[in-house]
Amino acid sequence: MNPEPEQEVVDVLQLKENLEEIKDELTRLREGEDRKSMPDQLGWDDIAQEIIGAVTFALPFLFTSELWEIAKDISLERSLLVFLMTLGVAYLFIAKSRIGNLKREELFHVPKRLLTVTGIAYFISAGLIYLYGINWIAHFDTAQYINATVLVSTFAVIGAIAVDMVK
Repeated sequence: MNPEPEQEVVDVLQLKENLEEIKDELTRLREGEDRKSMPDQLGWDDIAQEIIGAVTFALPFLFTSELWEIAKDISLERSLLVFLMTLGVAYLFIAKSRIGNLKREELFHVPKRLLTVTGIAYFISAGLIYLYGINWIAHFDTAQYINATVLVSTFAVIGAIAVDMVK
């Protein structure tokens, strides 16, 4: 008996197994690429990124006395204009720019990310002003506290968007 035909059968079976492994690996790679190209849906990981961005960008401005003086001097009307400007810029970043691969999700025709970014940024800014006692140090009344929150939140919103869009 010649061992050659038996060796060929073993080689063919080994090649078949190797080919199946390669096919499985290619399938996994394709699925991974498909997941990467899918738009990012708003989730808890995005909320965490928004919180990190808001805190990181708000803290440096929180401790500047110049910002405190501006908060004392501007009117609530100007503060409202800054608020609207911040919302407008945030809307442009989230809804109209193509910077991040974000899934278009809306709640009452408003992008969900705009709601989460602004809500987180304003909540964190107001909370940090209170937590660090800036309102007592700067002797803010209620209107000035609101002004300071709006001013600090301008930077917090930008930071929350920037960190959220990073993949």
